[in-house]
Amino acid sequence: MSPWDRLLAAAVAPTAALEAALADPGGSQRRLLATLIARHAETDFGRVHRFAGIDGSDAYRAAVPVRPPEAFRGWIDRMAAGETGLLTADRPIAYEETGGTSAGAKLVPLTPAALEAFRAAVLPWLADLARRRPGVTRGRAYATISPATRPARTTPDGSPIGLSDASYLGADLAEAFVALLAVPPEIARIGDVDDWRRATLASLVEAEDLALVSVWSPTFFLDLVEALPREAEPLASMLTPAARLRLARALSAPGLDTTALWPRLDTVSCWADAASAPFARRLAERCPQARIEPKGLLATESAITLPFGDDGDGRLPALTSAVIEFVDTDGDVHLADDLERGASYEIVLTTPGGLWRWAIGDRVACVGHRGAAPRLVFLGRSGLVGDLVGEKLDEAFVAGVLGRLDRPAALVARTDPPRWELWIDAADLDPSAAAREIDAALRADPQWAHARDLGQLPPLVGRSKPGFVAARAEARAKVGRRLGVEKPAAVVLDP
Repeated sequence: MSPWDRLLAAAVAPTAALEAALADPGGSQRRLLATLIARHAETDFGRVHRFAGIDGSDAYRAAVPVRPPEAFRGWIDRMAAGETGLLTADRPIAYEETGGTSAGAKLVPLTPAALEAFRAAVLPWLADLARRRPGVTRGRAYATISPATRPARTTPDGSPIGLSDASYLGADLAEAFVALLAVPPEIARIGDVDDWRRATLASLVEAEDLALVSVWSPTFFLDLVEALPREAEPLASMLTPAARLRLARALSAPGLDTTALWPRLDTVSCWADAASAPFARRLAERCPQARIEPKGLLATESAITLPFGDDGDGRLPALTSAVIEFVDTDGDVHLADDLERGASYEIVLTTPGGLWRWAIGDRVACVGHRGAAPRLVFLGRSGLVGDLVGEKLDEAFVAGVLGRLDRPAALVARTDPPRWELWIDAADLDPSAAAREIDAALRADPQWAHARDLGQLPPLVGRSKPGFVAARAEARAKVGRRLGVEKPAAVVLDP
């Protein structure tokens, strides 16, 4: 049985379960919630919130408030130190680290049930992709889930921080998943970014049969592709003669002819909504032989949406992976059977991994329906305002970092290429030295550090901009903002 055959066989049951849930979005979500409440009723969290007396979604909302990730930090820190039975009846087998909070980083517990929930979304997506785009099964894949170049770390109780990408599909499919990969998993563990990039590019150039690319940010693969011309010389000694010839042909064309490298490349799955849209378009220009498929909304905490079914606007909710609540602009809470086309919602998650009404900060819009199920597109982050390439900068976190300058300052976004500048509203501070200090401090956010290490973001550049805060406030007042009332922003997307 081929690797794809093994994956598709394993996808039959979760695909049927997802189809059934999509046919009855509200009922399936209420049943999942009841299962989770019963399973974890005797945890500390369950006892504090009287899970034993909860008899439905309304009672659950009354008993459990929506909380930001920071509110769970005490529970998760105790779990990471070895305590059990706190948020979940299951012992975490690992933790994942992600940014996007005022503290810059947070740990998310990964239990067996949490990983099974990811599998419940990823396998149906792969099976459906193979049905819609059979070309993806006619070659190998480049797939990244966990950050590359990350050193091995553990929590105080010895649990690993991070897992191999294969772990998200389960031990029974690890061998099949690894057999599909064009880039060996061990390359991701190379600590030096330049060495990692060259090893990755060498494997990709050798993979003439590359058929599928699945990454988070389009800039991740775009940066690899656009590094080929400057890395051609060191790569030459790492390639077989046939691969060297194909790379030479690709580089001899105007720009870069990726069809000479990967003639079978059928699909690139990546973020393509919100701030990622222009970079997805640029990647499409670089890889005209492939279709850019907008990736579903998969967070460290849970799968939220996924591409599934016949082509249509938006992605479908991952109803078998988590209980997903949708909070409208009036603060009213809805399940997936009660969304209005054209309306936007903030996402609140309850997961099999022990996250209870977790305010993840993602905002989606309902753009239509597939039967009873809503079709959703990602609009951006509600509290998280800086996310050009996946760096996930939180306004409060950035404000705290900038406070060390003792001068008015802001991070200002630039998009072509994606980068950030430090604007200082003063003339008596060395902007270059300040930028180096702030760049280093921002590394407390793991996504910022990762994007910087991989070269997705260049070093922060300092600019002396006396008077820019007042000038921006005046400009915004002219378009209806309240001058003198609106707080100066630490992260500026529209200078």
